[in-house]
Amino acid sequence: MLLDKKIHRTLLTVILFCGMTVMCHAQVKLSDLFRAMPDSLLPVLSENNRLDMIDFMASGMKAEVSNRLGGKSEMTLLTDDSLRVKVSEALTVILLLITPLDSIENGGNIICFIRTYGTDASMLQSVTSFYTPQWSQIDQTPPLQEEDRRRIQALDMQTILNWERDILKKD
Repeated sequence: MLLDKKIHRTLLTVILFCGMTVMCHAQVKLSDLFRAMPDSLLPVLSENNRLDMIDFMASGMKAEVSNRLGGKSEMTLLTDDSLRVKVSEALTVILLLITPLDSIENGGNIICFIRTYGTDASMLQSVTSFYTPQWSQIDQTPPLQEEDRRRIQALDMQTILNWERDILKKD
């Protein structure tokens, strides 16, 4: 009888531990991270703006909101691991959820935050930074998987191609 109680207790402990482990490694969605993003990182959009954009995208509607500056901001892409927001005529933000090489074993993701400034496609400037899922900035560029490096480079290349296209149109 005493042995049965110990077995049940041990079995219950193992089940709880396994359940907690699975929950800790559950797939994080970028929409959840965007929802929790501090206002200080993108002050023109309030938390309610971000929530509305996510809800509009989930409903298949145009995800446009009035921002804090009185202008319009629009989310144009939302997947589990990427999103794009045209914050204003002069700012586009892209977030990518990536897994750096040094955390593949433990399943840790980071956020790649790309801000592209400019109104003239020939004069765009992008700034890339990295954050933990808790929105603490990572000071150094983490070692990236080749696939993630290509995704970031493709965004940079798209900016260059837009620049070349607009220059060629003007000539």
